[in-house]
Amino acid sequence: MKKLSIDVTEKQYYLLTRIAKSDDRRLQDLLYLIFGMGLSIYFCERSVYISKDDDEFTDEEKKQKALNEKLIKDTEKFHYLSDEEQKKLGFKEVELSYSNYSSENDFIEKLADEIKENALRQINLDNQKIKDEILKEDTTYCLVNGTNEKSIVNGDTFKDSEVK
Repeated sequence: MKKLSIDVTEKQYYLLTRIAKSDDRRLQDLLYLIFGMGLSIYFCERSVYISKDDDEFTDEEKKQKALNEKLIKDTEKFHYLSDEEQKKLGFKEVELSYSNYSSENDFIEKLADEIKENALRQINLDNQKIKDEILKEDTTYCLVNGTNEKSIVNGDTFKDSEVK
């Protein structure tokens, strides 16, 4: 993973930590959420278009792209054919770019969700570490007689167990 960082003043940092605390979050987790949501909101009404790199196409898309180029080159007046006629020849549209205004695939929303998931992934790892380090409910223990049996100090109930 790569790290992103921004410079903030001591006061800004202090306020952000207090905001995180008031939201029952760690600062790092809050920053993931703010960044992901901010990315989504920033590009809500602002378009972005990025051409795909060659390694970002699936094998299926690469084959379809090659077929499309061949059909366009070899078929006389290809662009005058109807969509149905083009499809019958095997033409299928391949998205050549990432765009947040794509009819099917808003990559900004997907990216924002993935960034938010980074926080959840870290939270899950931390929770597992905590679970691994705490005593389990079914751990055998003994308060009185030196055996490995569960026991209560002066009786069988919580009320009776108070030391007298």
